Amino acid sequence: MEKFNITEISYKNYNRCLRITNNLIEVIVFIEDTIRIVKYGYINGNNQFEDGLIDKDSKEIIGGHSFSYVPQIDKNVDFIDNQGITYETIVNGVRFIQNIEKWTQIRRVIEIIFEKNSSRITVIHKILSLNAFDINIAICSNTIVRNGGIEVIPFGRGSNRDVPNKSLIFWPYSNLKDSRVYLGDKYVAMKVNENIYDRFRMGINTDLKYLLYYNNNEMFIKEFSLIEGEYEYPNMGCKYESLITPNYLEMKVNSPIYSLSTNNYIIHTEVWDIYRDINLDFIDKFIDQYNK
Repeated sequence: MEKFNITEISYKNYNRCLRITNNLIEVIVFIEDTIRIVKYGYINGNNQFEDGLIDKDSKEIIGGHSFSYVPQIDKNVDFIDNQGITYETIVNGVRFIQNIEKWTQIRRVIEIIFEKNSSRITVIHKILSLNAFDINIAICSNTIVRNGGIEVIPFGRGSNRDVPNKSLIFWPYSNLKDSRVYLGDKYVAMKVNENIYDRFRMGINTDLKYLLYYNNNEMFIKEFSLIEGEYEYPNMGCKYESLITPNYLEMKVNSPIYSLSTNNYIIHTEVWDIYRDINLDFIDKFIDQYNK
């Protein structure tokens, strides 16, 4: 593994951040209050994430990549996850550790692992419970991507054509005639339109293993592993959810709902990569090659 560099910097409106680079890519992580990856991209290149968004009502930062969990342990408690962050170097990467959340007794951890001479990184999400009792909980990995692109959600192939393998879940406010959404035979495609103010949210429960986001001739790949066994997933079985607003598109991967005992972790792992010089006209060919 070649050497990677880490430097504390101030980035846009995020104040204290950590910049991590190898010879190809840079990752910038907000470390002041809550763990948030605010940039992932080639050095001196495009950021794959929307990194400057702030919710107008709550004033909360909503850009970049973060992770949460469902269901909340106590829905009657209104808490803010600004708990403070520490970090440490590990083999080929960096570990970010958030302080214990006072009201939930939950700790969040992210590990970012680099590969040699590659834009490919592994992002490991962990939740530790210090509750005195077992809790049912799932990790929700939320990535808000840079505007102007098209999300592609590939369907699984299916080994038996007579057995259904496409299950879609829609929220009450989702208009099935929404012009921002394309339903095809191999994939669903979604994009932002700033002139359409209604939200659209869709979930999917298939053997989906990866997601794509195409923007400015680059393809962002978000891979994740399917967990074997009989597990329940949040929101009527959603392994993946996508949300469109007038300002951003959110790519959200859910882990199964686990029974988590005290002093133990649950883990959700993703692998990210960026392909450059991709022509969207060849998306079908790209999916066929990637599925091999």
